[in-house]
Amino acid sequence: MNSYTISIFGNKIFFEIINELNLFSKSEIQYYKNLEEYPNKLSPKDQIVVYFSNHFNKSIFNKVKQHNCPILLIGNSSDLQNFPKEYEDRINIPFSILDFEKKLISVIAKNNFKKNSFINLNSYIIDKNERKIKKNDLELQLSEKEVNF
Repeated sequence: MNSYTISIFGNKIFFEIINELNLFSKSEIQYYKNLEEYPNKLSPKDQIVVYFSNHFNKSIFNKVKQHNCPILLIGNSSDLQNFPKEYEDRINIPFSILDFEKKLISVIAKNNFKKNSFINLNSYIIDKNERKIKKNDLELQLSEKEVNF
């Protein structure tokens, strides 16, 4: 987890607690007051976004999602029910800091697995997990032999 930058949005107190605990000492932790600042400040490092559901703005949220950054949503279970299934990495309030750490590690592992499943060939993208080849908005299902080839 040492190469990740953890970007926390919308909850400065949580950011200060994480910094004080020094739980993620090998990672850089950043705080942003709102999500509008984030897309302009992307760095080449791997990013993970920790986002509190009470500051939800779908259009800006989708911009972050386009950068293929893993996103961990934090909120009340009733608030998180309103989010689409594509935002699957969630943690309900209240939670322990150890639960947060486990969830964060899980999100990073999923993201690494996802990154390793894509192959870029010129303008084509092959997804080994879904066995699909994509170009622009076109998608074609592949057989297992075709993916192995």
